[in-house]
Amino acid sequence: MVGRPMSLASALQQHFGFSAFRPGQEEAVRAVTGSSPARDVLVVMPTGAGKSLCYQLPALVRDDLTLVVSPLVSLMQDQVESLEAIAPGRVALINSQRDSAANAAALRCAADGSLSALYVAPERFGSPGFLEAVRGRVGLFVVDEAHCVSQWGHDFRPDYFRLADAARYLGAQAIIASTATATPQVARDIERRLGLRDPVRVTTGFDRPNLDFVVVRCGTAAVKHRRIAAALAEPGATPAIVYAGTRKGVDRLAESLRAALGREVLAYHAGLGREPRAAAQRRFMSGDVDVVVATNAFGMGVDKADVRTVVHESVPGSLEAYYQEAGRAGRDGDPARALLFAEGRDKGLHVFFIQRSEVDDALVERVASTLMFRGMDGRYDVDARELASDSDDEERLRAVIGHLVQAGVIQPAPAPADRLRGRILTPFDGRARAACRTLVAEGTRARWRQYRAIWAYVEGDGCRRQAILTHFGDTLAPVAHGQCCDVCHPALLAAVPGPRGGANDGREPSGGDLDEAIMATVESASPGCGRTRVVEILRGGRSRRLLENSYDGLPAYGQFDHLTAAEVLGRVDGLITAGRLRSTGGSYPKLVAGAPSGRLAEASA
Repeated sequence: MVGRPMSLASALQQHFGFSAFRPGQEEAVRAVTGSSPARDVLVVMPTGAGKSLCYQLPALVRDDLTLVVSPLVSLMQDQVESLEAIAPGRVALINSQRDSAANAAALRCAADGSLSALYVAPERFGSPGFLEAVRGRVGLFVVDEAHCVSQWGHDFRPDYFRLADAARYLGAQAIIASTATATPQVARDIERRLGLRDPVRVTTGFDRPNLDFVVVRCGTAAVKHRRIAAALAEPGATPAIVYAGTRKGVDRLAESLRAALGREVLAYHAGLGREPRAAAQRRFMSGDVDVVVATNAFGMGVDKADVRTVVHESVPGSLEAYYQEAGRAGRDGDPARALLFAEGRDKGLHVFFIQRSEVDDALVERVASTLMFRGMDGRYDVDARELASDSDDEERLRAVIGHLVQAGVIQPAPAPADRLRGRILTPFDGRARAACRTLVAEGTRARWRQYRAIWAYVEGDGCRRQAILTHFGDTLAPVAHGQCCDVCHPALLAAVPGPRGGANDGREPSGGDLDEAIMATVESASPGCGRTRVVEILRGGRSRRLLENSYDGLPAYGQFDHLTAAEVLGRVDGLITAGRLRSTGGSYPKLVAGAPSGRLAEASA
C-alpha cells in the first residue's frame, strides 16, 4: 500500500532531486503506487535510461517492503549505497559476500518493518528461514536483470525458476520485472516464466545516441592488446571499463595495460577475495583509478555516469551481453565509445563453449532416474555432487533441473547450494522424456542463434547501430549525436591507433607474421593443404573438410580473419614465387616447403 500522500512528482523531487520523469518511468511507477491492487510491470529500457528508479521510488513511497532480486554483488552494492544516501536506514542487502552477522541484522530489520527495500541474490530463496522471516511483509517483488529468467536470455540461471513461486508464497502484491536487453521473444518468455498477470508493459527505445560503436579486427592477441592500450592512452578515453572473457585473461590484460599506460590498472573478477573486489569497485567509482579490467561480473548495475570508453577484449557470447556491457559507457549523456576487438580464435572459442554446454539424453535420464529413485515418498533430497563430476557437469546439471521443472516433472524446494531438494510431480515417462528432449533442442538452437547474431554484427557491413536496434525489435530510425559507428564513419576505426603506433585498420597484408604463419600451417597441416585451404585455415573458416581434419586446432587458425581471402592468397602466391613454397601438382595439389633454387637461389644470395 502507499503510505505517503504526496504526488509522484513531489516524491521524485524530494528523494532523487529530479524535476521530471524520463520516458516510461512515470507509467511504471504509477502501476505499483497509483492503483489498488498494484499491477505487475515489465520494464524494458536501455542501460542508462533509469530502470532502477521504476522500483526505487515506489519502494520509498510505500509502507511495505520492496524485495529486489539482483544477480550480482556489484549491482546490489552500488544501488544500496546510492539509496542509503537518499533514505538512511531504510535499505539493506543480504548476500554471500557479507558476514553472517551483517546478513542476520539486515534480515531482522526487514522482518520488523524498518526497511523499505531489501536486496538479495536469487540463491537466497534456498533458505527456508529467509522466506519465513519476510513472508507477509513484501509488497513489491522486483526481479532485476529479468532476462535471466529466460531460456533465451544471455545469462540463463536456473535459480530464477523459483522466483515466481517465491513471490506468490511471500504474498507480494505485484512483480516488477526489469531488464535492458530483452528481444520481443525474451520479453514474452519473461512474462510467462514469472507468471506476470496482465502486466503493464513499459518499453522505451533501445538507442543510445551518444555512443559510437566500433569493431576492430585484429590478427593476434598481442596486436589486440597493443591497440587497446593505445586507444586508452588517447585524450578523453577514460574512465574506462575493459571486459575480458576469463579470470586469467583479466589478470594478463591488466598487467599488460599497466606496463603500456604507465599507471595503475585495476583487475576485478570472482577469483579475487571479497575485500580486493570491494576495494577495486570503490576506487574505480571514486575516480582514484580510471581503468578497470574485469569479467562481466563487474559493471552490471554499476552506476558510474562518466565512463567514456567500454572495451571488449574478445567477442561476447551474444549481442544481448554485448549491448548490456557496452551500455556502461556514457550514462551521463556525453559522447562515449564502445570498442569491440575481435580475432578469429573468438569464433572457435564460442563453438567450443556451445558444444561443451550441450546436454545429452543420457544425462537427462541419469538425473531424472536418480531423483525418481530417491523420491519414493514423493520428495527428493540429493547431494548435487553425486550427479556432477566437475564444473562443466555442474552447469549441465543446473540446465537439466531447469528442463525437468519446465516439463512439469519436479518442483524444486529451498536447499543449500550443494543439494537438490523438491517434490516429484509426475513420473519421468515417455511424455516427460519427449518434453525434455524438445527443451534441450530449443536451448541448443537458442545458443546457436546468439552465436550467429553476434557474429553477423561483428562481420556485417551495415550500420552497427541499426543492427542493434533491429535485433531488439526497435523500429525507430537510429539517431547518432556523434559519428554513429565505424561502418558509417570509417574515421572512427582509423582513430583507434594501430599496433605500430599509426592510425590504421589493423590490416597487415604483407610482412613476416603472415608469411611465417603460412609456412607453419603448410608444414604442420596433416593431411597437407592446397593454396585455398591454407587461406581458409588462416582466416578461420568453418567448412566440413576443415573441421574433419582438425585444422581449426592449428596455432595460426583464424589469426588473419581481418584480412580478405585475396590478401592472404596473395602472400601464399608470393611465397611460391619466392621459392619458399612449391606445389606438388597433380589433380589435388598440395603445398610443401621448398628451398629457393636456380635463378631464385642466385637472387636470394
